[in-house]
Amino acid sequence: MSNINETMKLKDILFKVPAAAGIFREIDIDFVNHGEQTLKEAHEEVNFDLVNIVYEVNELGKERIEGIDVSYMDQISIIKYIERKYYEDLLDELPVLNDYVEKLGSKYKKEDAEYDKVAELFYNIYREMTVHIETEQSDVYPLLLTYYEHDSQVAFEALKPHITRLLDEHKNIVNWFKQIRSLTNGYTPVDSNEPLNVFVMKKLEENEENIMTLLHLENNLLFTPFR
Repeated sequence: MSNINETMKLKDILFKVPAAAGIFREIDIDFVNHGEQTLKEAHEEVNFDLVNIVYEVNELGKERIEGIDVSYMDQISIIKYIERKYYEDLLDELPVLNDYVEKLGSKYKKEDAEYDKVAELFYNIYREMTVHIETEQSDVYPLLLTYYEHDSQVAFEALKPHITRLLDEHKNIVNWFKQIRSLTNGYTPVDSNEPLNVFVMKKLEENEENIMTLLHLENNLLFTPFR
């Protein structure tokens, strides 16, 4: 048993039970920007069955962790992990998925105008994340490595304006995904017999999962000294 309880902070729950992110996304808890909130405080803002959610998260905690467990990694290892696991794949996949989302919006334009809005929102995410990743790779992560390796005050001061901007971008991205999830009824295809519809919904949800995990690691671990 993971011994998760309602008084624990969201970020600490996720470091202990990473799979809880899926439960939090479904009930609209913003663990990226509000990782310092306790589960009980989140419950006071978002109406959900607190007792049941605590039980579900503890049940997840019993499951064997597959792959790398980030709770045992330091900040330097996390930086390298993010670059290796997420950045290359996202830079390759986001423009391709954006094209598919646009095609879906056009295909269902007359039948379901909400897909037009989904296409607009995902374009915002694609554009923001591309610049976001490129900035972090060229400027932010090298400075973060210097800061964490050498406790560099110079790097700390240089990072502060970057981090302020990145945190604002994180809020935008979380909000855009929240709207997409609402517009698509939790990524449910309007036509389950249409391969394009099913494929795009599946890939949108996968991208939300990956990007939210990435942003959570940044906000609630890497960027903590600068907030």
